[in-house]
Amino acid sequence: MKKIAFKVVLVLFVLVSGGCAFTQANLNVKYDSEAARVGPLASIRPVTLDVQEFVDKRPEKLRIGYKRNGFGQNTADIVTQKPVPQIVKDALMTEFIKNGHTVSATGNSLAISGEITSFWFELQVNFTTVEFMGTVEVDLNLVDPGSGAVLYSQSYQGHYNETRMGGLEGTVERVMNTALERMVRDMSTDPKLLEILKMRALTVNNDKG
Repeated sequence: MKKIAFKVVLVLFVLVSGGCAFTQANLNVKYDSEAARVGPLASIRPVTLDVQEFVDKRPEKLRIGYKRNGFGQNTADIVTQKPVPQIVKDALMTEFIKNGHTVSATGNSLAISGEITSFWFELQVNFTTVEFMGTVEVDLNLVDPGSGAVLYSQSYQGHYNETRMGGLEGTVERVMNTALERMVRDMSTDPKLLEILKMRALTVNNDKG
């Protein structure tokens, strides 16, 4: 029995580490514009939004997770090619543009700002499987351009779990990309946010008329 357990752990070590357990993973995490779908945001008349860079409030700012060997020990950092605040900003911009809105820092733009509270990958090595878990959490503020008043604040989350016999860096990248996509989808389907943007679109168009 001990021999079987040792073989399972050894296999997991090979699959998780992929021969480079001690080498930093530099992932291309992003919200793919090709995969972005038209959703409820497209039902609103176009508005102009100023998507600002989000403040990074994560406890771990230098990495988004760790590689682990088959014994559960951290062996190397997992980082992103772009800074996490830029990844989040680009993702939100992509979603608004895909749904017909304009992203521009003009004097009349509704400002979108906020904080990143989590952008983390976790690896759980079990007896015969490995669980890959990604989490992205953002606190978003919608700010009036004239008064600077916060019109709406909400937290949005994206989680994704995947259980496999093992995986390489591509698996980690896919998990984090999916978690990011789900956070964006959580934002873009928020009924309250959609209602505020709808009222903004009506006000702007009435002023033009």
